[in-house]
Amino acid sequence: MHFFLLPPRRVCLAFASLLLLAGTALGVAGLPALPLTGTPPATNAADAADLTPEVVAARRVALQKEIATTRTELGKLPEGKLDDTALRLTQETALLERIDNVYLEQQHTLQHAADLTKEAAEVEERTQARRPPEVSLKPPYGVHLLDQLYAERDYLEQARGWLKTDVANVTAALAEARDTLAEKDRARRATREALDKATDRAKAQSELRFAELESRLAQETVKVREKALHTLKLQQSLLEPKQALLRPSFDWLRAHLVVADDEIAAARVLREKREAELATAIAAAKQEADKVSRLVIAAERRATSANPTEELESRRADRQIVNLTLGVLAAQQERLDEAEKISDLRRRVLAGSATSEGMRSWDAANRAELERLEKQRKLQLTDLEKSRGELQDLQARLSRASASGETQPAWTVDRAQRLVAWLALSNVEFADLDSVRTERLRLKEELGARVSSFSWSDTTAATWQNANAAWNYEVFSVKDQPVRVKTILAVILLIILGHWLSRWMSALIARTVFHRIGLNTGRRAAWQTLSFYGLFLIVILTAFNLFHLSLTQFSVVSGALAVGIGFGSQNLINNFISGIILLVERPINQGDVIELDGQVVTVQELGPRSTIVRSGDNTHVIVPNSRLLEQSVTNWTLSDDVVRKKIKVGVAYGTSTREVDRVLKEVMLTLESVNRNPAPDVHFSDFGDSALVFEAHFWSSVAGRIEVETELRHRIAEAFAQAGIVMSFPQRDVHLVTSQPLQIEVVAKKSV
Repeated sequence: MHFFLLPPRRVCLAFASLLLLAGTALGVAGLPALPLTGTPPATNAADAADLTPEVVAARRVALQKEIATTRTELGKLPEGKLDDTALRLTQETALLERIDNVYLEQQHTLQHAADLTKEAAEVEERTQARRPPEVSLKPPYGVHLLDQLYAERDYLEQARGWLKTDVANVTAALAEARDTLAEKDRARRATREALDKATDRAKAQSELRFAELESRLAQETVKVREKALHTLKLQQSLLEPKQALLRPSFDWLRAHLVVADDEIAAARVLREKREAELATAIAAAKQEADKVSRLVIAAERRATSANPTEELESRRADRQIVNLTLGVLAAQQERLDEAEKISDLRRRVLAGSATSEGMRSWDAANRAELERLEKQRKLQLTDLEKSRGELQDLQARLSRASASGETQPAWTVDRAQRLVAWLALSNVEFADLDSVRTERLRLKEELGARVSSFSWSDTTAATWQNANAAWNYEVFSVKDQPVRVKTILAVILLIILGHWLSRWMSALIARTVFHRIGLNTGRRAAWQTLSFYGLFLIVILTAFNLFHLSLTQFSVVSGALAVGIGFGSQNLINNFISGIILLVERPINQGDVIELDGQVVTVQELGPRSTIVRSGDNTHVIVPNSRLLEQSVTNWTLSDDVVRKKIKVGVAYGTSTREVDRVLKEVMLTLESVNRNPAPDVHFSDFGDSALVFEAHFWSSVAGRIEVETELRHRIAEAFAQAGIVMSFPQRDVHLVTSQPLQIEVVAKKSV
């Protein structure tokens, strides 16, 4: 709040410092130093490759001169004057110092690249002139040397993961830096173009200077990012050759390991030293525990003082920490025996002095201990993070009190000190657990190299355990009820089997029940479809029950679902409901002969959305169900398959009408396909223009109606011929008026 009480020159310097602390949003990478006017050169790989520490150092020297010049100009400004010139010089100074920081990063990156290049040459030389492990390794060939090789191998494996992450991060940063460079270059070019049109040329020159500095910073940022990416990839390329050099030495040493007495004695000395340190720490922790217990008792006695609760809780927390400290120290003391046991097992395994059965039992026990250690490490890490958070809050509280001159009670300071000591001990404990875990991992590897730990029983048990865990894995929950993998698979199997079983049972019911009660084919098909829907609905409801779902849970979404169905799927739902109505009311059944759009077709299948019909040309037509209800449809076989047909016949005038009636009846009765009940009938329907019109009505099955009509026409023609009855044909009488002669003119055709 007192910023503007400073002298103007100090204000400018403070502003420059703030710009430096704010950092840059430009990324990091780079090119050669640019002139402060004109167009900066484009970034390219050849320019980045020409960078050397000497070149960058020379650029830094030149840049320092520019920084000194701007600072000198800023210092020449009169006291108390804060104008655009001071702000411009401050901004330029800040940008130049940020460019200098990028140059410094370039120097570090280039030095690292040079070191890696030198290391790559050494690795290449070692690879070309590879020496046998017994020559390259220095005796004694004991466990200590083997652990060194273990550590080097583990580091290379970890470095592979670290470098992969770093390469991905730097690649993303490089892309961002290049985008920023393109943006700053566009801004610089736009500012330069505006310079020619500017009325205030001095201000435009200042803006161009600032834009060029920003573009220069962006270019140098791109260069350092490109060099950093190149360095990381070079470091990645060295991992495989290093591992290839290490692998033969590692294998040879494990095969020729010598366990010396001196090494065992040295390990015993280290253990005794550690035991003495732990004994001293335990004694001090017990004294601290007694002290804290007395402080807790004193705090409990002061329960009626001004602020007893917070102090008492803090003292009790201190007592808990002291007790935990004693427990951790005791665990570390016991872990010394565990570490010695692991070392002994490793020596015996490496020396090959153990039986295969014994090593299998050691391997099983070691794997169990590794799982226990992993859980213990996680708990320790959780406690460590919790204690760190509490210490940070307490230290912040003490800092605020110290800044305001407020005196804090002694118990808060004691609490902070004990938390610091506890965190230090927790870090040691965490490192101790990591050390034991590392030893057990090496024992696991050495056991695996000596004896196969494969067991059919263990493998079967592990497979069964994993399968059971996957089978009972909870995917989600409904109404606080778990829905597991087995439930989902059971529902899928239930729906598949339920669909098949519903079709089979509905077909069985149609063949047995519906057939025995006398339903025809069409009605049986309709009731079979309805029974399938009912059975499959039971399957769906059972699946809902397995998912712990009830129909009432869909009441919230039913309204929205109905609206969506009404607008988006109205045709589909209309046809589905029409299909249900057709199945229930049965105005049309499977096998019925109907007349649709003037065409006689046979119904083959009633589906939930559409009906399939077959025409006389053996073509199939898909008819939406709603059309069969909304339009007039003639069903020839709704109640039975007998229909009445008629054949119209015209005979010449003068023919005996009674004889025609008799002949037609006799002809119809001679055909077996014509039903006798109702009996065929003949109607004298009309006196036509050229004939006496008769209609022969008869009843027959729909299936053979066309063949019956054809055969009847043949027989009628034959019977009329035998009876001398003449079928009429159109006749016209022409009357000529002969009172005057007809005038006939012959006209010649004109040629074209």
